[in-house]
Order: sequence, then structure tokens, then C-alpha cells
Amino acid sequence: MSSNPRHIPVLIADDNRNIRKLACEVLRGASFNKLFQASDGENLLQMTAQLKPRIVITASRLPSLSGLEFTRLVRAGYEMVDPALSIIVMTTTPTTAFLAAARESGVDEMLACPFTPAALLARVEAVLVRPRRFIKSASYVGPCRRRRMLQDYGGALRRESDQIRISETAPWEAEANRELVRQSVRDIMQCANGLAPDDHERIKTLGAIVEQTEELADEIEDLALASAAKSLQRYIAGMRASHSVDPEVIAAHVNAMQFLSMLSSTRAGERQSLVDGLTAVVDKRLGGAAA
Repeated sequence: MSSNPRHIPVLIADDNRNIRKLACEVLRGASFNKLFQASDGENLLQMTAQLKPRIVITASRLPSLSGLEFTRLVRAGYEMVDPALSIIVMTTTPTTAFLAAARESGVDEMLACPFTPAALLARVEAVLVRPRRFIKSASYVGPCRRRRMLQDYGGALRRESDQIRISETAPWEAEANRELVRQSVRDIMQCANGLAPDDHERIKTLGAIVEQTEELADEIEDLALASAAKSLQRYIAGMRASHSVDPEVIAAHVNAMQFLSMLSSTRAGERQSLVDGLTAVVDKRLGGAAA
């Protein structure tokens, strides 16, 4: 936690006065003194623009505005508010679908209600002490979506309340991490869909998303996926001289990455064959371009 939390402005938004009061009491007990409250979505937007809080803790449902709609507005640059504002969303319905929607909207942390003081402080500590890298791309603006899901993370901010089991297998085989891989591949596919060979700006964005996928692969120790991402990066970089890329080569990498996200370590031979195939394709295309 910050050594001087009293100077950190926090805005709490909920139409339930008792929930706002409880959150304030918990934060005051942790020495936060600059606390503000909003009771509806309109109030939340106005106070965020005026007060420029460091953290917003908001209910997922507010009169006139949802917590996810608020997050999307902020990430889009609402009223000169810092797009990287830390946003914690409270919800009474932490379903898989809602969590996926929250992640896509750019929420920093989720807090299931009713919450405990420890759970609230853990989320606040996470955004202050170990904030996730902020990402801006054509398909997503917000904090990097992987840190909270990494199964092998065992640092000080690992939350027992999240009830995430540490896998005894390789980190990349944990289902949560495999879902992150699938999401990364979907991001690549979305950016590549309908890509014109000479669309330089979009190709640049694609390269950034592929780089993030490689970082994810390194972090979860999936060597095959990392090699596939490096192969695609090598192709994109190698084709810059010709100012054109072949969508079929990109599609081949996307398809291979999709298979890699499904194949377990018991099928290591198949995983390696996919990577070798990509290497051969890129070598041939780059060799032909050079010739």
C-alpha cells in the first residue's frame, strides 16, 4: 500500500448509501482521507471530471449509467479524464460472462459483493502497488488483462479470496491461462480480419498485438506459442521493405495459435510441428521477397 494514502483521492459510486459508507469506513481505517461519494451515474461522471480521482470504485449498476459504460467512456478519453484512471467495479453477479465483459471494457479490478474489508483493500493495493501495464490498440484500450489470471503468480498480492488453484502442470496448461491465450489470438484475428496488404497503420497495430501475445506466452512459459508469435513478428518486420503483407500467412499463424491453445503437453510433437510449419512458411516468403 502507498506509504501516504491520505493524499490519494478515491471516488466511491453506488446508489446504496450503506455500501458507500462501508467502503469509506474501510478506506479511512487504512488512512485514506480524500474520499468522495457519488450516488448515480451522472454524479459519477461529473465528479470524475471535476475531482480527477486516482481510483474510482463503482457499482456495476448505477442509475443512468453502468460501471462498464463508465469504464468505456473513461478509456475513450471522457472530458480530459486520464484514460489510465484505476477503476474497480463492484458486482453482485460475478458470472463468467460479466467478468469477460468487464475485462473487455478495460476494468482494472473486480470486487464481488458483499465484500470483506480485506478484499476491498487487496483490490486497492493491486492498482496502487502493482498496476498493470496500460495498453492502447485498435481493438482494446485499458490495463493488460493477464496479471490477475496468471496461475503461477505467487507474489504478495495473490488473493486467497480469489480461490484460484495453482496448477501442478506447466503454467500455460492452466485453463485460465489458456483462455487468455485464446483471447489474445482472437485479438489478432480481429485486427487481421479484412486487412489490406498495404494498410500500414493497421499492420503496425497488428504487430503490437502480436508482441503482447509473445509477452503473454513468455510469462506463462508456453515456448511453442512464443515461437509462433515470434514467427509472425519476423514476417511482419521482414515485409516492411515491400510495404505489403500476405493475409494468408497471417491466417496460417492465427490458425496455428488456435490449435496451440487447445493442444496439451502430451501432444508436444504436434505443437512443435505447427511451429516448424510456420517457420518454413516465413522462411519461404521472406526468401522470395528478398529474391
